[in-house]
Amino acid sequence: MSLHINDPLEPERDKYQAMWSHDAYHKVSPGLEMVDAFMRVIQPTPGETLIDLGCGDGRAGLAFQTKGLRVTWLDFVEVLDEKVDRGRFLNCPIWDYRWTKLFRSNWDYCYCVDVMEHLPQEYTMLSIERIAQACRTAFIAIALLPDVNGQLIGQQLHLTVQPFAWWRDRIASICNLVDARDLCGRGLYLVSK
Repeated sequence: MSLHINDPLEPERDKYQAMWSHDAYHKVSPGLEMVDAFMRVIQPTPGETLIDLGCGDGRAGLAFQTKGLRVTWLDFVEVLDEKVDRGRFLNCPIWDYRWTKLFRSNWDYCYCVDVMEHLPQEYTMLSIERIAQACRTAFIAIALLPDVNGQLIGQQLHLTVQPFAWWRDRIASICNLVDARDLCGRGLYLVSK
């Protein structure tokens, strides 16, 4: 399902299309690396729903499917693995309110790993607000350091590089922040309704 809209961030979309054309970018998947941490912390029940926000090629969502979760994928570029169900893919930015209205119910979980730091700062808290509206519990992991992969295309990928406390305080000001952990270079934030 496509919600692609014309927006002033078309250059960002083009940037990520260029990034995904590099094999080196496919080798790294912070989202996939955090699946086991999500399972330990959240302990979801098979059959519950999860939306993988900023899913990239969709590998994390596929891992969640093997664990019995019903997965929806969302990204503003479409570079999905061939195994991803395209009927469960939403092509739009996280800050677009329309994705939060789909399926006529909230997801049990929002999974957002290595995404928020990629957004322009003016869209970060709007995106957090959308995430809080869309699910019962959100698992958000944010890189706190500059990226290293953008050099492949001569561009900066992490547009909002801020310390752990900056993210924590802003998230807590608009959502019910249940827990926050500084994991030495990555902040982990749990939000609940």
